[in-house]
Amino acid sequence: MSAWNRFLEEVKQAENELGNPREIWYRGHSQESWKLNPSLLRYSDWENKEKELFFEFSQTASRLFDKRNNEWEILFDMQHYWIPTRLLDWTTVMGVAIAFILHADYEGAENSCLYILDPRSLNQLSGRNEVISLPDDKKFDYKSIYWEHNPVKIEKPIAVRPHQQSARLLAQKGVFTVHGNLNDSFENSATDCYRKIVLPNEAKEEARIFLKWANLDEYTIYPDIVGMSQHIKRKILKGE
Repeated sequence: MSAWNRFLEEVKQAENELGNPREIWYRGHSQESWKLNPSLLRYSDWENKEKELFFEFSQTASRLFDKRNNEWEILFDMQHYWIPTRLLDWTTVMGVAIAFILHADYEGAENSCLYILDPRSLNQLSGRNEVISLPDDKKFDYKSIYWEHNPVKIEKPIAVRPHQQSARLLAQKGVFTVHGNLNDSFENSATDCYRKIVLPNEAKEEARIFLKWANLDEYTIYPDIVGMSQHIKRKILKGE
């Protein structure tokens, strides 16, 4: 059995261990050693920096694109444009997660990995039975809950489903987890809700063939000028 087929078997086994939930989310890391840490939490005093970043972005971005209707939509835009947030990007399509791995894996010096998450099981840790749809759930207000801890302080990560407000979110079938206020890792907070599968370097050649067959290039999952540019460079300058 090839390394790629062994990887697919391990994915299948991991989903079986999670109970084959009706909804499964995926996240790819180009390096196996990377943890499930939102970018914001890598900074000291991150809770205060979060407020400063949100205020600065919301004031500045209002001059650059359409006005957003609520705070969650602003936060999703921040994540989209690489401003540090408490969000982690996931996708409902495994192929998209594999694409994230390989499009960023230029040297292949380290094995990569795929995270597989049961989002409903994750939310049950915080007393919620379903994935939260945002901004539809009017009671789940970003600032009230995560800044003021009203009506409750949420400590563990929560799975949320955004409106597909951008072409990227739509193309990537994007969803998010929102890190809580407990200063603990995602791995410790959600041990039984996810699995981590290593994608070894020797499996990546076949994985790239899979992406080609599935038409999951940079421009497909980043349907904007940035994705188009990356796709052209890889297509024309591959191997140089």
